[in-house]
Amino acid sequence: MNLTRGCLWMIFAASLGSPSLAADPPAGAVAASATFDLFTESEAATWNSTQPKELKDFSTPDLREDNSAPTCHSTPDNDADNPKIRILAPTLGKTLTAPLDIDVQFVPTGSAPVRPDTFRVCYIGLVTMDLTKRITDRVTVSEKGLHVTGAWVPRGHHHLLLLIADQRGRLGRREAVFDID
Repeated sequence: MNLTRGCLWMIFAASLGSPSLAADPPAGAVAASATFDLFTESEAATWNSTQPKELKDFSTPDLREDNSAPTCHSTPDNDADNPKIRILAPTLGKTLTAPLDIDVQFVPTGSAPVRPDTFRVCYIGLVTMDLTKRITDRVTVSEKGLHVTGAWVPRGHHHLLLLIADQRGRLGRREAVFDID
């Protein structure tokens, strides 16, 4: 989606015969290579308005074949002793504009370090979808957290769930609601 927008801008600017316009998109425009679709408008619409005919129609396989990693349907056993997930950016609770830079910090409890390989990010709608691979294909998840630059999120109200487990198997869970203008 954003790649098309960037390419169309360059084609439009080039058709006007203005090399400076082709080289410099307007303020607020995003370089096509700097962003990626975290999810598309049509995906969000489908996930929020369509019940699957069969579960496999909308299922996303877990990233790991063993069952030690959380899934989008995992729930923590005891919130008080579980690792915490802090969303440092963007600021939640206000209307945001895409693309987003996302900063997430993991806070372990006790002496059990966080296991980065257990990180999950899920879109919550009528259908729950695992978006983890869309992020982990672009950034490294560490014991301390992650930083995502240029996540394109369509306009609307979106509900995400972040999960992380520690070495003792305790699960941290954080919900994030994004209103995108």
